[in-house]
Amino acid sequence: MNAFAADAAAALDPVAFGRRVEFVAEPWQERLLRTIASRVVVNCARQVGKTTTTAIKSVHTALYRPNSLVLLFSPGQRQSNEMLRRCRAVYNACGRPVKAKADSESTLELENGSRIVSLPGTEGTSRGFAGARLLILDEASRVDDDIFASVLPMVASDGQIIALSTPWGRRGWFHKLDTDLGNGWERHKVTAYESAQYSANRIAQIKAALGAYVFASDYECQFGDTDSQMFNTELIRAAFTHNVTPLEY
Repeated sequence: MNAFAADAAAALDPVAFGRRVEFVAEPWQERLLRTIASRVVVNCARQVGKTTTTAIKSVHTALYRPNSLVLLFSPGQRQSNEMLRRCRAVYNACGRPVKAKADSESTLELENGSRIVSLPGTEGTSRGFAGARLLILDEASRVDDDIFASVLPMVASDGQIIALSTPWGRRGWFHKLDTDLGNGWERHKVTAYESAQYSANRIAQIKAALGAYVFASDYECQFGDTDSQMFNTELIRAAFTHNVTPLEY
């Protein structure tokens, strides 16, 4: 494949773009990179490569869709800046085909008008942005419901939202989006068993070290009860019945 054909392929396909920076996508990463769904929720195990995957998608969007605003959002500024650092590494690795106009700890702005901006999970700092073409929500289960509500209006009508996280109990908007069928969100699930990052031996070692509860949440992507609950969900549900005979007066 000549250079022109390779660049054309990279422009059309983020998976091909990833190969330019020596990133060979796993099947689940290919699906996530190529999806055109406007609303995507990804329930994934720890350390499966989600940050690199979203960095490739973010840089691909910024390079090949001029004037794009890409927002990187996580519970803390440090985490968000780390996401931007990963984007910067991808941008450097692909040879900076579009020159940078500004490059700081929290913003990468290109000469084609695109920007990649990292934001912390606080309502005050998230306001003031609008028309985002891509919004990445990392560690989404830790983002409060009111913060999630405040960032939704920042996305353009034709923009894409990708929320990624390990579960954090049966609560919050992330749990609802991933378990409430028919809400219009495309679902992806990536357990440790489905990731090339984990061998059977490594999985066994992690499970032995963490215990069943934490392992089920962090590596099998299960929404369990929180440690602070006095009664688990099954016991609470068992205390209720729908077979009630109305009282007669």
